[in-house]
Amino acid sequence: MPAYCRESRFSCLLIAGLLVRGNIKFPGQDDEPRLTCRISLYCHMSAMIYLDNSATTRVRDEVIEAMSPYLTEKFGNPSSIHKLGRLSRQAVDAARQQVAALINASPEEIYFAPCGTYSNNVAIAGRARFVEANGLGRHLITCLIEHASSLGPARALEARGWRITYLQVDAQGFVDAEELRAAITPETSIVSLMWANNEVGTVLPVEDLSAVAKERGVFFHTDAIQVAGKLPIDVTAVPVDTLSLSGHKFYAPKGIGALYVRKGVNLMPIVFGGGQEMSLFPGTEGLTNIVGIGKAAELARLEQDSSRQGLTSMQKILIDKLTAVDGVRLTGASDLSRRLPGHVSLVVEGAVGEELVEKADAQGVCISSVSACSQSGGDPSHVLSAIGLPKEAVLGSARLTAGRFNSEQECLKAADILSEIVSAQKSRKVLRQR
Repeated sequence: MPAYCRESRFSCLLIAGLLVRGNIKFPGQDDEPRLTCRISLYCHMSAMIYLDNSATTRVRDEVIEAMSPYLTEKFGNPSSIHKLGRLSRQAVDAARQQVAALINASPEEIYFAPCGTYSNNVAIAGRARFVEANGLGRHLITCLIEHASSLGPARALEARGWRITYLQVDAQGFVDAEELRAAITPETSIVSLMWANNEVGTVLPVEDLSAVAKERGVFFHTDAIQVAGKLPIDVTAVPVDTLSLSGHKFYAPKGIGALYVRKGVNLMPIVFGGGQEMSLFPGTEGLTNIVGIGKAAELARLEQDSSRQGLTSMQKILIDKLTAVDGVRLTGASDLSRRLPGHVSLVVEGAVGEELVEKADAQGVCISSVSACSQSGGDPSHVLSAIGLPKEAVLGSARLTAGRFNSEQECLKAADILSEIVSAQKSRKVLRQR
C-alpha cells in the first residue's frame, strides 16, 4: 500500500476514485503538479499529531462506511412513504436505538438535532416557553463556566425579565451541590449545569446536582456534549430531565447532535416548520449524519472501557511531561478520576496561548488555546476567569486532548516539542529583560 494511504483504507479508495474519474494523475501525465500538491497535502496531514479532540474528532472509518450507502442508493426522504423513504425511516429508527443505548435511554426519548448548540437551546428555551405558558416561576440557575450555547439562552431569558442565578465554581471548576440547594427558591423552574467542562476538563458531580433539583421538583438540564462517548452515562440512574450530546465529539460527522428528553417532560418548540422530531427540531432529517451518529454511538458504547483506559494513559504522559516544565501548571481537576479522559489544560507563565498554538502547529502538533467555539478576541476565557486565574495567566492557556487515533509515542513526541517551545519562549523573555 502506498505510504500516503497507510493511515486509512478510505483514503486509498478516495485517491483511487479520483484517478478513475481523471481528477488526479500520476507523474508523467499532464497536470503533474496537481497530483504532487494533493499527495503532499495528504502526507502532511498524516504526519500531524492531532491533539485537539475536544474541539472535534476525525470521523471513524466504520462510521463513513455506514453512512456511504445513504449518500447514493439509499438517499430517500425519511418522511416519504415509498420504498426509499421507508428504508430511510428504518435507518433513522435504528440510529435512534443506537444513541439511546449509549446513555441507557428509550429510543422514543431521543431527538436528533443539527448540533449540540441546538440541543442546549431547545432544552433551555423550549422549557422556558413551557414555564411561561403555564405561569410558573421565572428563575433559572446555571453556573459561570457553562458553554456559550447554554449561557446564550440564559442571557436571552434574563433580557426578557427572568432572574438568573450564576453559581460560583471552585478553583478546579466544581459546583457545590449545597450551593445549588441554597439557590433554589419556590420560583425556580430550570436548573442547567454542564456534566463536564470543555476548557478545563472538570467533570461536575451531576449525579448529586440533579438529585438536589429532583428533591425540589425542579427541571434539570445537563450539557453532556464532552462526556458522551468518553464516560458512562445512565439516565435511569441520574435524574436529569434533558441531556445534550454532539456527534462530532465522538467520531461522527459535524452537523449532528441529539437531545434526550425524559418521558413525560414537556418542552415547547422554538423553531417552527414540519413535524419532524416531534416538532422540536423541524425540517428534513439529515439522514446520512443521523446514520453516522448512530454508528459512532454504538462503537463508543462497545469500546468505552478500553478507550477510557487508553485515553487516561496518554493523559498521564502529557501531564507528567508538561507540568515538569518550569512555569507550566495544570488547570481544572487534579484528580484524573474527576476529569475527562485524555483532557489536559494548562497555563504557561508569561506565554501567549495563540503563540503556543502557532509554534506547535509549525512543528506538526495541533493543540488549542481556550475554546475553539469561543469568539476570537482579546477577552480572557470566562471559564479560566471563573476559577480564579488572573488575566495574565489566562492569556497563556493551552489545551491538549488526546483521542482514539493518537498513540503514547505521539503524546511523548508532542510533549517534547511543546516543552522545547515553552523553554525557548522563557529564554527569549529572560534575554529581553536583561
